[in-house]
Amino acid sequence: MATAVAPSASRDDFHVLIIGAGSASCHPLERATANLNVGVTGLLLAQALQESEISYSIFDTEDPTALNRTREWGMSIHWSRPMLDRLLPPSLLARLSEAQVDPWVNSIKAEDYTVPFYNGKTGEHIVEVPMRNNVRVSRRKMRSLLREGVDIQFGQQLEAISHADGGVTVTFASGRAEKGSIVIGTDGPQSKVRQILLGEKAATQQVGLILYNLNVCYGNAERALKVRSLHPVNTVALQPDRGLSVWTSIQDVPDPDKPETWSFQVMPTWMDDGKKHKGGAEGLAELKEIALSLVDPWKSSLLWIPEGTEVTPNNVAYWVTVPWDNQAGTVTLAGDAAHPLPPHRGQGLNHCIADVTNLRKAILDIKGGRSQPDAISVYDAELVTRGGAEVEMSRKNSLLVHDLEKFMESPVLKMGYVRGKN
Repeated sequence: MATAVAPSASRDDFHVLIIGAGSASCHPLERATANLNVGVTGLLLAQALQESEISYSIFDTEDPTALNRTREWGMSIHWSRPMLDRLLPPSLLARLSEAQVDPWVNSIKAEDYTVPFYNGKTGEHIVEVPMRNNVRVSRRKMRSLLREGVDIQFGQQLEAISHADGGVTVTFASGRAEKGSIVIGTDGPQSKVRQILLGEKAATQQVGLILYNLNVCYGNAERALKVRSLHPVNTVALQPDRGLSVWTSIQDVPDPDKPETWSFQVMPTWMDDGKKHKGGAEGLAELKEIALSLVDPWKSSLLWIPEGTEVTPNNVAYWVTVPWDNQAGTVTLAGDAAHPLPPHRGQGLNHCIADVTNLRKAILDIKGGRSQPDAISVYDAELVTRGGAEVEMSRKNSLLVHDLEKFMESPVLKMGYVRGKN
């Protein structure tokens, strides 16, 4: 890579290159935590830049049809909600309910929102953990909302980043090259931009957990109502004998009066047992065997999974954020590319929103006359401190929630679903 020099173009010519897609070559067992196409962070950044009249281009490795076959899960927005309110254009913010897993759940006043934890072996209620101001959104619906008005350049697999003439250029496998003022990697846990910046130091590590992330429609009103009986949105069950955690949440409500149409996110996780876990029919059989160690409604939520439901085991990966050379302020990271988190503390999207908030401010500062290396270095320093602390806290939490005796020591119980202190 040539020596980087801060762009010399006028502030009016400032152009942002968003690399918004993850590597399609990631290991199959990491696909549940990899953005195989443009994710929420890249799209949110595009919307924020657009709202601030900042020029940008956004690139995606996949073709447009991949947007229709992306895997689905829910995401919680809580402490970052005030930031999101300031990032989105009013027209989209007014439609945020469209992205909710259940648009009919009133999340405007959610100060008292909690996540209930239960003993999955006995059914005993353990604790209500606060998740104040939470709105639970569908990844698919959120991406669809944020795509509006965004021109995504599809089929562009990043190969290299280079510098010349005071600018930065991205080169794709297709042979296409684009020049801009800054490259921002929002390309997920297996980030190619992070790999270019850090080489071997960019590799993710395994938490030591097995995770099944399922999108389940029971097709039966009585069954759907039973699975949802304890909480309108989500529950967590901990099975002490098996070191098992089962997150269950509503994922899609096409019609509130037709429970048979509802879909759920069912996410059992347990400590890596050294076995080779398979998907498909064998994976479904394994989950139904696990169900026998639970009481209802979690027992039934697994036993009733219909044949043909996509079942894929995943290892849970993380990467502890460390400093990188931002090439005179011309290359940086945001979102899961900067701090891929285990899911059990519900922090991922909140930190992505914080990144976009801080990054837009840095770019506005540059356009206002601040040195680009200085503005981006300040952004990076805050992100590395905050992201590194959260990755480590979420990693620790993911281990503790699988040991009921140690659960009382877990960050999620001691702190609730709040922003970590860094």
